[in-house]
Amino acid sequence: MSTAILLPELPPYESAATPPNCATTSTTISSPPGYSVQPREDEEVVAFTPRLNSGGAPSGAFTRYWQQATLILKDQEEGTRLPTYGRNGRIIGELGLKNTDKIIQVTVKLHGQMSLSVADSGSISTTLISETQDLWKQCPAPNPQEQRMEPKCPSILPIYIQFPAAYEAEGKYWRLPPSFEATFLGIPALFVRCTFSLSITITRTRSYHLASWTTSKTYITLVNFRPRTRPSRPIVLIDTVFASLKPVPEEWLQVVANMKVRPKSDMKPIECHLFIPSVQTYALTDVIPFHLQLSSSLQSLRELLPPSSEHLQVPGSGSGDNKAKVQGDLRIGPFRSYAIRMSIARQVVVEVHGLKRFRTFTVGVGKIWSVPPALYSHSEHSIRNGKEKAGKHNGVPEDGDVYLDWQGEVKCWGEVSTGGFSASNLIVKDFLVLSLTPPNPRSSFLMPMQLSHPIDL
Repeated sequence: MSTAILLPELPPYESAATPPNCATTSTTISSPPGYSVQPREDEEVVAFTPRLNSGGAPSGAFTRYWQQATLILKDQEEGTRLPTYGRNGRIIGELGLKNTDKIIQVTVKLHGQMSLSVADSGSISTTLISETQDLWKQCPAPNPQEQRMEPKCPSILPIYIQFPAAYEAEGKYWRLPPSFEATFLGIPALFVRCTFSLSITITRTRSYHLASWTTSKTYITLVNFRPRTRPSRPIVLIDTVFASLKPVPEEWLQVVANMKVRPKSDMKPIECHLFIPSVQTYALTDVIPFHLQLSSSLQSLRELLPPSSEHLQVPGSGSGDNKAKVQGDLRIGPFRSYAIRMSIARQVVVEVHGLKRFRTFTVGVGKIWSVPPALYSHSEHSIRNGKEKAGKHNGVPEDGDVYLDWQGEVKCWGEVSTGGFSASNLIVKDFLVLSLTPPNPRSSFLMPMQLSHPIDL
């Protein structure tokens, strides 16, 4: 016969332990105070990281005038053409009305639409936002005698409406895309539009003898939606990129590629080492520094660069004055060669009715200049032996490893106002693109090379 086992009684569970010598009170916990950018009288700033090239939050106003209404939106840049808002932005402002006697309703609507069209597959349209709020509405009177006693519409109405964080499409939630427009007239033609608008609708009553009816007038203004993606840390640059590699190697990313030679060619390919910041997220106004090193035989490098290139000046050749002049030029002016090109490319991918189409275009071109010395051989012993033997190239053998270095910077053009994003049927991606092209691509034994590395803008 089994016996029951008596377990000790557990103490009652409490969500928060009571400190010793403290009496519990029934007072409710107050909510945290509202956030303010500026500290209050009893507060002080402990740490503050200001945004680069920013004077703080905008304090201006956007004003739009119509015949019967005036729209004022706050927290805008002075002289802005369209009001602009960021992620989870709040539209705060006022609406001024004229002749409010017969107004029975005033509504505001925030509307967003994404329209995609491809010539060979049709078009689709997706509603991103459709939020309507009543700024004022007249309540119907129960008795006709009380209708005259109803208050009339105020001449100034406050506006407060917020952008949502996401929208729903095809059973999934997507981040709200920014305002974006792109037109590509190739084959097939592509048209992309992501637009947002704020509309004000004023409804009035009209009467004639015993008949009465309502009329509505809608005023529309476009708004810009510009969500930002900030980098996790700034770009760390100590004088030059090459000088920053040793003290802070974790701040730089090395990308390696080879410029191949054509089949049945016994020439040496060119090895490419590209150093870029390890922070893969950049602001649209950021200047992105980079360092480029090419290594190969002297003959292969001469096939890539123009014959008159100063980058292939052999140490010890020519007079001292010419050498000093070359070194001075290398330190000052940017290298404008069509053989080496650094740029920022943007790719727009559209999917309409199951068919994907994409277009790629340039949104920024970089500057590049050589880092002296102009020519460097990996083997100093071979250089000394070459000088003693008075070789063909004054100490640099044709098949030896030669290293050439460049430094440069690249940034987006000023007219680029939107970074990359991903929506339900639309993807906008950005890349750093390094292009190496010989002067005569068809006859050269070197094959053109293009190195693409994805980044976030």
